[in-house]
Amino acid sequence: MTISDLRTFATFDGHGGKVSKRVEVLDHEPPVGSAHEGLVAVLGEHPLGALDERAADESAALSRGVPSVGWVDPAALRDWYRPDRVVVSRLEARQSGIEPGLYADSRGRGRVRIDGLEARLAPDGRPAFRALAGPGDEPVVDVPLPVDQAVRLVAVTAVDEGLEVVTTPVSPYLQPGAHDAFDDDVPGLPPRPSSGRVVVSATVLLDGALHEVERIDERAATIWIRRDGQVVPIATSAVGPDLVRYTAVPV
Repeated sequence: MTISDLRTFATFDGHGGKVSKRVEVLDHEPPVGSAHEGLVAVLGEHPLGALDERAADESAALSRGVPSVGWVDPAALRDWYRPDRVVVSRLEARQSGIEPGLYADSRGRGRVRIDGLEARLAPDGRPAFRALAGPGDEPVVDVPLPVDQAVRLVAVTAVDEGLEVVTTPVSPYLQPGAHDAFDDDVPGLPPRPSSGRVVVSATVLLDGALHEVERIDERAATIWIRRDGQVVPIATSAVGPDLVRYTAVPV
């Protein structure tokens, strides 16, 4: 999980709602009074079903699968992945208690400091962030914050103008692969070094059968699973976090 840029993505229900595609929402303002007023520009694979669709590369032909740009009604967009960036003055940050660091805004515990943007498996086997408490220069380990309780990730960084606050959506799922393990952590004590590495695999329960998770694309809101010998995509909105099972093997 990384905060690398501020690109925005959403699912577009085109062709009268018959076809859904993941698209990038572009920061283009249509001229006032134009035919595109009130619409938003999107980038995706042709055919999008968007208004005035054209190839993103002006030298390319508009054919199936080619990146294309068009205009759509924002009401036809859902499942947004929309990062946000603001810069606050140091005075405002001090008055509001904003300090540099990494945080997760949660449903039940408010804003929780975490040691990184990468979730791990908690002792109960669920994806969780390694939560921290106490002063910034002498933090102690807090109880893990379940990822499905977090609603957004927040990175606060000092910049010339003050403090930059970048927020991004958070996925309730854990990406399969190698992760650090912190089994030696004790809540209330300083963070301890990693106790090793584990390889995490995941399966998802669909229609009464378990399917291996190949990868998860947070921006595309898509989980890729193995089904009938093939890797196929499914929307993350169609799978509840409680339907995903995780297994960790030390390496």
